[in-house]
Amino acid sequence: MTQARAMPAAVSKRLLHALSGSLLASFIVFHLFNHALAALDVGWSLAVMDRLRLVYRWPPVEGLLLACVLFQLASGPALAQGRRRSVAKLSGFYLLVFLAIHVSAVMWGRWGMRLDTNFYFAAAGLHVWPFAAFFYPYYFLAVVAVALHLGSALSRRRGASARTRILWCSGLAGVLLSGVILAAMAGIGNNMPIPDNYLRTYQ
Repeated sequence: MTQARAMPAAVSKRLLHALSGSLLASFIVFHLFNHALAALDVGWSLAVMDRLRLVYRWPPVEGLLLACVLFQLASGPALAQGRRRSVAKLSGFYLLVFLAIHVSAVMWGRWGMRLDTNFYFAAAGLHVWPFAAFFYPYYFLAVVAVALHLGSALSRRRGASARTRILWCSGLAGVLLSGVILAAMAGIGNNMPIPDNYLRTYQ
């Protein structure tokens, strides 16, 4: 009887994990596109972010996104227990670590340091050594992990050959997108100056 009750609970948790993950994925796709725009023009990226913030910083939407983050952090490790090592599991664990660090840093930057947590806030760490040695792989792996996790979801219930092709394509797309975003954040090609108030946070 206890086992019968546990099964619907596990299915519900898995369903909520998938739904909250889908909502976060929708936000992340727009967020990464916004960052990639900075490779062409930082001003465009900042302008688009201002428009997007009208949606995702509206309190009900922001509250829902933060609730999704918390649910992912709570449910992800539990759902992964006992599963064999896979691309979905490894990328998912990295994304959980990234979300915990990144969301905490953004909240602290926004409310604790009273900074506009825009593209400059994200990019500043790449311009100060030795912090850059952490931030380059940190951001690179995050974008690749997003691509691989989405690829894993898309390849579910596919044959082995199709699943392999989807994962390779999503991984390659993640590497390319990550390269574009990191180049933009590093100021390569867009001559981006980082305002001093962001750089001072690392002093």
